Amino acid sequence: MEKPGCVINGGIKLPIGYRFHPTDEELLVHYLKRKVLALPLPALVIPEFDVFQTHPWGLPGDLKEKRYFFRIRKRSGSEDKSKCKRAAGSGYWKRVGKEKQILASESNQALGIRTTLVFSERKCSNGSKTRWVMHEYRLPYSTLQVSGMEMEDWVVYSVFQRKTSPAKQRFISHQRSNTKKTRRLEMEVIAPMEDSSDLGPPQPNCSSCSSEITEVSSNGLDQEETSSPNIWFSSFSCMRQP
Repeated sequence: MEKPGCVINGGIKLPIGYRFHPTDEELLVHYLKRKVLALPLPALVIPEFDVFQTHPWGLPGDLKEKRYFFRIRKRSGSEDKSKCKRAAGSGYWKRVGKEKQILASESNQALGIRTTLVFSERKCSNGSKTRWVMHEYRLPYSTLQVSGMEMEDWVVYSVFQRKTSPAKQRFISHQRSNTKKTRRLEMEVIAPMEDSSDLGPPQPNCSSCSSEITEVSSNGLDQEETSSPNIWFSSFSCMRQP
């Protein structure tokens, strides 16, 4: 029997009806800080996983839900450069905007820092931005030193897809509607032209037809008038012979 909060295929399975939606303060105080201090966590709902091993849709868990992961942050190398690109799967994560300091709701004490990154695919030299967003939460360096001992620099990540705003969604729907109307009008214009071409070459008008008939008839009559005397004369000649 599955236990609540157990790890299944690298992801966390919660009981039906439960959702894990901590605030920034709760995530830093009750999960990340306790993880750094090696204290028991309120619930085993955040697995340890390197989020830069694969692209966001390849990470364990439900793609429709916001997913959380623990990871030890490396203080040397590319991660020290806040504006660098961090390779992951078929693309890379890049920091956007400024870092946000998370303060305690009651004392205004600095609890940690949140950094926002956006995933881009390597479709072109500049990359193609996607709707995948990642928040990186880390504690202040002062918190990592307890009794003169330096603790492991754990960080926690939340990965999710940014939803399209209602205004942008209406704009996209309007653009699609206009495109469909334009295509329909083009088909209505092209269709009659195609139908007329199937009827063959244009027929001459009535006046030209009547003139051609008249010319043909007159030529036939002229031939009959010129040939008929010869026929009568030849027959008459035959009758006069003894």
